[in-house]
Amino acid sequence: MIIKNKVCLSVVIFLVFVVALSVNAEVGTEKLELSLRWRGIVGGKSIINSKEILMSDFGQNAYLFEAELKTVALADILFKIKNEYSTLVINDSGYILPIWWKVKQREKKYKYEEKTDFAELPENEANLQNPLSALFFLRLQDWEVGKSVTVPVLERKKVYPVKVTALSKESLKIYGKTFDTILLDVAISSVDLGISSAKIKEFKIWLTNDDKKFPILMKAETSVGPITVLLDNRKDLMK
Repeated sequence: MIIKNKVCLSVVIFLVFVVALSVNAEVGTEKLELSLRWRGIVGGKSIINSKEILMSDFGQNAYLFEAELKTVALADILFKIKNEYSTLVINDSGYILPIWWKVKQREKKYKYEEKTDFAELPENEANLQNPLSALFFLRLQDWEVGKSVTVPVLERKKVYPVKVTALSKESLKIYGKTFDTILLDVAISSVDLGISSAKIKEFKIWLTNDDKKFPILMKAETSVGPITVLLDNRKDLMK
């Protein structure tokens, strides 16, 4: 069961990431709420906040992203996970420049903290992203069927090339409403989850095919069963 929860965690925070925030270039603040289900049972909740702030030192606006993942219900009694992630980035005409990245993980007795200053990285890693800045970059893309984007993502001192491909346009019914979506395939098989016995076989994301690009549904097929992430922002979706 510990393995199952860690897979959920890795899926959500490594690449709920890839497309979990929905930040329109003209929107200053936003809050997304997502539920994680394993075999249909809700075991976790994730809240992702974004805020546009003025950075006088850089002469332009920056975005602060803050994400929290925690267990709920029975999973919270058994495993007690509460992790926090944050990053500050600059959007330079669609070119995303991360400034710093912070991680604070609390999973029962396990604790881990990390802070990366991207200004201190070697020049050959200038294109490097962290999970949340990569997500911002991908959300700004103009997705068309067949388009692929590969983003080098820094995670726990390792760099992973994450390839995202737009597979098709689909109609998806959720909360009683039908949405036009674009289906993305996220190639993350090379990502080391730190779990030798649990592997992600495939990871797919359905984005609303509009200017908001809401990630309304995410599915991961893993060796311990399917994991589903559902956007809970019903009011925003019904507008």
